[in-house]
Amino acid sequence: MTWTDPVARIPADVEQPDKIIGSLTARQVAILGGTGALLYIAYMAIGEQVPLIVCAAVALPIAVAGIVLAIGQHDGVSLDRYLLAAIRYRHSPKHLVSVQEDIPMPPAWIGAGAGPSPAPLKLPARGVVGDGLIDLGPDGMAAIAEISTVSFALRTPDEQDALVAVFGRWLNALSGPAQILVRAERVDLSESIGSLEENARALPHPALAAAALEHADFLADLSARHDLLRRQVLVIIREPTVGTDGREAAAARALRRLDEASRVLGACGLTARLLDARAVNSLLAACFDPSAPSLSDEAIALPGEVITRGGATMKIPFRTAPATTGFGPDAVQVEARRLHVGGSVCATLAITGYPREVAPGWLEPLLTYPGRLDVSLHIEPVPSLIASDRLRKQLARLESGLRSDHEHGRLLDPGREAAAEDAQELASRIARGQAKLFRVSIYLTVHAATVEELEDACAQVRALAASLLLDARQVAFRQLQGWISSLPLAYDNLAMRRTFDTPALASAFPFTSPDLTTELGPTAVLYGANTSSASLVAWDRFAQDNHNSVILARSGSGKSYLAKLEALRSLYAGIEVAVIDPEDEYARLCSAVGGAYIHLGAHKVRLNPLDLPPKSQRGDDPLTRRALFLHTLVTVMLGEPLGNAGKAALDRAILLAYRQAGITHNQNTWNRRPPLLRDLTASLAKDDDPKAKELAAGLAPYVTGSHRQLFDGPTTTRPDSHLIVFSLRDLPDELKAVGTLLTLDAVWRRVSDPKNRRPRLVVVDEAWLLMKDPEGARFLLRMAKAARKHWAGLSVVTQDAADLLGSETGQAIVANSTTQILLRQAPQAIERVAEAFRLSDGERQLLLSAPRGTGLLTAGATGQRCPLQVISSAREHDLVTSSPQELTEYEEGDL
Repeated sequence: MTWTDPVARIPADVEQPDKIIGSLTARQVAILGGTGALLYIAYMAIGEQVPLIVCAAVALPIAVAGIVLAIGQHDGVSLDRYLLAAIRYRHSPKHLVSVQEDIPMPPAWIGAGAGPSPAPLKLPARGVVGDGLIDLGPDGMAAIAEISTVSFALRTPDEQDALVAVFGRWLNALSGPAQILVRAERVDLSESIGSLEENARALPHPALAAAALEHADFLADLSARHDLLRRQVLVIIREPTVGTDGREAAAARALRRLDEASRVLGACGLTARLLDARAVNSLLAACFDPSAPSLSDEAIALPGEVITRGGATMKIPFRTAPATTGFGPDAVQVEARRLHVGGSVCATLAITGYPREVAPGWLEPLLTYPGRLDVSLHIEPVPSLIASDRLRKQLARLESGLRSDHEHGRLLDPGREAAAEDAQELASRIARGQAKLFRVSIYLTVHAATVEELEDACAQVRALAASLLLDARQVAFRQLQGWISSLPLAYDNLAMRRTFDTPALASAFPFTSPDLTTELGPTAVLYGANTSSASLVAWDRFAQDNHNSVILARSGSGKSYLAKLEALRSLYAGIEVAVIDPEDEYARLCSAVGGAYIHLGAHKVRLNPLDLPPKSQRGDDPLTRRALFLHTLVTVMLGEPLGNAGKAALDRAILLAYRQAGITHNQNTWNRRPPLLRDLTASLAKDDDPKAKELAAGLAPYVTGSHRQLFDGPTTTRPDSHLIVFSLRDLPDELKAVGTLLTLDAVWRRVSDPKNRRPRLVVVDEAWLLMKDPEGARFLLRMAKAARKHWAGLSVVTQDAADLLGSETGQAIVANSTTQILLRQAPQAIERVAEAFRLSDGERQLLLSAPRGTGLLTAGATGQRCPLQVISSAREHDLVTSSPQELTEYEEGDL
């Protein structure tokens, strides 16, 4: 098989036991022989005293039991092993508790009369050492890395083949046992809801506080009606200990193997993050009790670490023992087909049957199951020399059995034929170095709150597995071993393995998930619901490398709706928002939440571009900075770039206008009244340079002509509010680019104030108005690059992909935006968008056919892509909707 084949073949079970007598294996012959011997001995002992008919009546059920025990199967295992597991379960303790090394078990007499005394829970791990590795005692050391994911279903076939090939290269490089665990944990919104309710009391306007409280109720309702999930993909590497210094050497080898995995998987865009001791303790605590809230900082802090709590700092006391806080559940109750751990119940299923052929990503339906399901893959590579030797011997036994069946006229066993064929093919490919052999176990651990929910969830998971031609069996009497095998310890306690080769295992590609894998901070915002899974799409732009975003969509696809919704929810978190609104779409929102509304183009609303910054915002030389901005502004006003002569003339006129107003480079003059645009034009007119007079003539419409209203006087307002909206709707089209630049400048003065730092969001709606002018586009780019330094995020919203993506400046703005949101695209623009964002065919089709408010969120340095549907509460919808029909109904009082 090559990587370009559409399907991969899962080998038949080439390690199936030999059949020595007919279709009976050595184990079955031993059971039948033992049963026969037992009956013969019993007959010889009592046959003369007991009638033959009585002996036959007694022997018949024993013989039948022996035959059933030998040839029967249950839950994917032979009946004798199933019976042995039942006997062990019967005699093992059912109530287990975690015991710290320095706290002994209570005496047995304490629990007398109240049922069996609890027994200590013995996990294969001793604890977590300071560097984040798990000490497995004699089994070695384990290291854990969290792996980013890709949306496999939205990739093209060629891209899927490339992902599978990279994963296959990592598998071929494995030198020891590894585990890949895909966890699905419930998202607890209680902390977010509590923060919203607490922040609402401090919000500056009652309507905004009411909207925040309703948003909290909306989240509570979502949490109650849906099982909101967050997925985490982990790679666990285990290395055995060898020699006296084996622990340190094993730890070094495990870390080195994780580093190799990070480099190899990075070729397909996956990133690996090694978990430290804090993260491992938190992870294990969540695994041990999925229903419990997250551990506090004090619970998972390391010895000597300083943490902050409630504005105060505290230092964790030094501990000489390994950090084991939170390791092990408080109590475990073992039942035959389920396990009670903490406040939840779980059951483990093992995959015992596989289809003959699989397509790339064949495990994805289970990985993206919309429920609390953990998928654990245990991978043990078989060295090529050992694999070749085993296959050669197994092939000889299989062919010998087939030849024997043929010689004795028996029907050929199809399973044995397939196994012989696959064994020969595998041996040939391993000898040529085309593949490696692995022993693989796949376990599915289902979590639920009640036994009834668990039974229903297990039935759904089994049905889903059956649709993939996978046989999932609940491991009766071995649920504790199954649960341990699903912990991130790389410890396979069930050992229900199956032989795979590289192509078949690589095709599983377990790093697929449509969910975002990111930590959310206090400034996180809910964007919507994931259309491909049971999760919400929440994102914290202020926790990323830069805080900027781009929203690109065709008209009517919901881009302004999303931008307004994000602005409103940012206000809930205490983020100050400034909006440049060319279509007056934010007026209702601004009025409803008590924001400041600046209506440019209205009577007596003016902005003086020659204003110096307020005293608190001045740098070392505000006059020079203002002169540089005026060069950009005049270029936009004139609609053409200035030559060297024009720049020199303009610079002379700017300095002259300020001198005539009494303002120089002496800081004692900076508080004087600044000149106006007409003073700058007069200075140009007085200059003998013909280029200066040409510039004065070009500025005449803004001083004495039809565009003078915006500049004809000092600035009339300096807003100070939690939400500031600059409306440009009533400005003439010729002035909208100029107005956008002026408002951006006013916003930037506020953002860059070093004495008033706080998270801020600047929304530039319909940014194509400014992108049409090269100087305006460059100003927007400078703002995008510098916003992060001032704790600000720039949100660029546009419906014209050509203006944003058709220039190097626009592409640079996109590159400086960690968060990129693509809603429905026009067919005429999809090619340019697909090229700029490297969309697959599936993503292209999604964006071409997406309903309003549906699209893709590309987030983070890894470029994770998440399909989303924007959702809002009823009150939020009323505040942000732009539908003319709904607005008319609101005005008429129907709603």
